[in-house]
Amino acid sequence: MTCTTEVKVKDPTTHLEISIAPKKVYVIKNHRGNTIKIGVFVSPKTGQLFRALLPDSYSCQ
Repeated sequence: MTCTTEVKVKDPTTHLEISIAPKKVYVIKNHRGNTIKIGVFVSPKTGQLFRALLPDSYSCQ
């Protein structure tokens, strides 16, 4: 299920900051026990998948 809420992330393949909705969102706990959100995105120019950290207030709709 693809999210529709867009966030600004830096595309590591083109090195540009783009506004895009994540393809999938994972909620995980890091080594300190804090909950973080990771989004999987598709680069619009190259089509490659990349990950980026999402803000805690992000909700997938």
